[in-house]
Amino acid sequence: MTADRTPKVSPDVLVAHLEGESVLLHLGSKEYFRLNDTGAAIWKALERGLDEADIVAELTQDFDVDADTAAAELRRTLGELKERGLLAS
Repeated sequence: MTADRTPKVSPDVLVAHLEGESVLLHLGSKEYFRLNDTGAAIWKALERGLDEADIVAELTQDFDVDADTAAAELRRTLGELKERGLLAS
């Protein structure tokens, strides 16, 4: 993923950041989603407009994980967020 294809948070999502997790509400579907600490870190990075490389760097810095594992987790999480309509197209 390149910087010009940075995933964007959908404007249809409200978020509450809690201790160690984030809770998302999709306004269209009225569905709630709970993100664990890793998912919450990814979501916060998306809110700040970081690209994939910067998010991977943050994950390796904040969690005990290597870059390959962080990148795989990021791709998996982005796929799930997009599938649920939580990321803008």
